[in-house]
Amino acid sequence: MEHKVTDAEFYKVFAIVSVIIVGLAIFIAILSNVFAGHASSASENYKVEIQSDTNQRIAPSGKTNLASNPSIKQEVIVASVSAKKALTGQEVYNTVCMSCHTSGAAGAPVIGNNNQWSDRLSKGEDTLYANAINGIGIMPAKGGVSSLSDNEVKSAVDYILSESN
Repeated sequence: MEHKVTDAEFYKVFAIVSVIIVGLAIFIAILSNVFAGHASSASENYKVEIQSDTNQRIAPSGKTNLASNPSIKQEVIVASVSAKKALTGQEVYNTVCMSCHTSGAAGAPVIGNNNQWSDRLSKGEDTLYANAINGIGIMPAKGGVSSLSDNEVKSAVDYILSESN
């Protein structure tokens, strides 16, 4: 015997299966809300976690309180900071200028190349000093070391010129 399903039976089974699927979806949504956390949105949880990680990475690793150390006197620290020894032209060149002016990187005139320096020297030493102190083209001011004094930069220029003549 063959059993044929009528349209009414099909719609009844279809309605029951549909209600079960919708009910299951609602149940899953409620469970996910309960286990997802109590933030108003999922992106807020992520933002809080990122901010927390960022704050942890940029926090100082330790704190030094020199004032609480009785063996260090504050006057000594101030005196040592203010009594900085000036660098010679060769020292400035070797620590700051050498990387570009030895290889000619980024079009920097090479130390010892009279042609490149004579063109620049024809504009005057004051122009060379100003360019070295304030920067020119790709070269940053004071070679990128802002702690150098103007006199230290000038002595480095003088050293380079003496080596190039």
